[in-house]
Amino acid sequence: MTLSRFYILLGVAALVSGCAQQPQPAVEPEPPQASPVSDLKPEPPSRPFDADTLYSLLVAELAGSRGKLDIALANYTQQARKTRDPQVAERAYTIARYTRNQNAALEASLLWAAGDRDDQDAQAAAILGLIEADRLIEALEATRHAHTRDNGALLQSIAASAREVTPIQRQALLATYREMLTEHPENISLQIGTALLLQQQGQIPEAHRLAEQAVQQDATHTPALILLSGLLHQQQENQKAIALVEHHLAARPDDTRLRLQLARLLTFSDLARAQKEFQQLADSQPHNGDILLALALVATELGDQQSAEYNYRALLALGSHTNAAHQALGQQALLQQDTDKALEHLLQVTPGTEFFNTTTQVLGIYLQQGDYAQARAHVDKLAKQFPEQREPLFLLHSQSLIEAGEYQSAKDTLDEGLQEFRNSNSLLYARALLQERQGKVAEAETDLRQLLTYDPNNPTALNALGYILADNTERYQEAHEYIARALEQQPDDPATLDSMGWVLYKLGQPEKAIEYLRRAMDLYPDDEIAAHLGEALWQSNQRDAAREAWRQGLEINPHSTFISETLERLNVDDF
Repeated sequence: MTLSRFYILLGVAALVSGCAQQPQPAVEPEPPQASPVSDLKPEPPSRPFDADTLYSLLVAELAGSRGKLDIALANYTQQARKTRDPQVAERAYTIARYTRNQNAALEASLLWAAGDRDDQDAQAAAILGLIEADRLIEALEATRHAHTRDNGALLQSIAASAREVTPIQRQALLATYREMLTEHPENISLQIGTALLLQQQGQIPEAHRLAEQAVQQDATHTPALILLSGLLHQQQENQKAIALVEHHLAARPDDTRLRLQLARLLTFSDLARAQKEFQQLADSQPHNGDILLALALVATELGDQQSAEYNYRALLALGSHTNAAHQALGQQALLQQDTDKALEHLLQVTPGTEFFNTTTQVLGIYLQQGDYAQARAHVDKLAKQFPEQREPLFLLHSQSLIEAGEYQSAKDTLDEGLQEFRNSNSLLYARALLQERQGKVAEAETDLRQLLTYDPNNPTALNALGYILADNTERYQEAHEYIARALEQQPDDPATLDSMGWVLYKLGQPEKAIEYLRRAMDLYPDDEIAAHLGEALWQSNQRDAAREAWRQGLEINPHSTFISETLERLNVDDF
């Protein structure tokens, strides 16, 4: 498991590249999921309402007490719209947050804030709702008029959330932050928010200057220190970043956010020290799943399988990051050739970032055991459990069968999938490549043309069709047209560059072909590209260069059939 994946799983990639940790606004905490709705605060409104409203609210409370939260939420939301009463809106908001209904929570929070402009919790809830809905400019405008005790954290959260918006939207936000910073130049949260946006826009020196200004203004401001250290790291000054955090951590050894930043930074230079820092954090926060996951991943990188397994099992006991834990424990079992134990864990991975990779591994285990029926049964079970994954499951099953050499079964699986998903680009493309592999060039062409009927500018399909025609027919000019269209859309794609080089070679233009093939090889060293490059060089009487290209390909794949078939076809007997 690479460290890049470690940061994805931990959700801190932005932090280590310079983004300040996002403080969470102090609106009321979400109630624990085990609580009955009748325990939630605030208490039901007690002010007098008309008979219809009172009846609707009583029904809502009765429904909530019986666990029918959808009815409770619907009634409270309806009456919040009707009465504009802040207590009713607050109650609707509380239930919406409890049920994780983001749209309802946003509407209720806006009604709550509009009904009581002096309630800081109401104003913070509305701003937080706008942030979660990616309505960042509205959220920022709200902070200018609705002053809450959480404004600083909200300002930083708005800027941090701008990572997901377009550059134009981010530039509009940045303009407003600059304007607000001009009005309040000593506001650290504005300094940090502006620096975050500058960082996201790639304006690192100015972001660094603002982060330094914030730290100089308040050396105890943890988000500012995290931001500055992250910017130093981003500018390849990791040791300076570590030194900065260590200096301030010496004065505040109990600052867990600073210690976490130190541990993150150390993963780039000293994994053993990083492990110690993460362990210290875990000792003080034994129920923090993110820290346990970090410990497990660092231990894996260090080859400390015992510690990794211990922490993954701790995650399972905690019920945190269970997919990552099951997947990792399954991988460990596979390395130990314990397929039963591997399946025990891998079969418990649910849809998420690891789902398809894990499903492929499970299918691979069954097919290696020759248990094709169990592989099919597993796919059918997953398709029933997660119907939204039916289409990709057909693809995964077919790919696993291809890996097992079961081409006809793979074709049957793709046929079945296309009966259900007739216009599926991925299934049509997969069947086309399989049919080309089986020598069924006309059928492969038919599938790709059907795909292009629905998606005429699909560069992957255009390139595949062009390459198949160039490699299997003499329709070289037609093949060139398809590949050229693909290359216009993805000029730096190695596969498309390889195709262009190959068709130019077939068209009798080896010198131009060599240019494309060298570029493809530089971008993505691959034995098939090496075979093509070597052949073009060989036919251009650049024999030594051809041999070198083939040697390079064999270093990548010593058993390359592409190169061996090329050598045999060209009668190269002195290689």
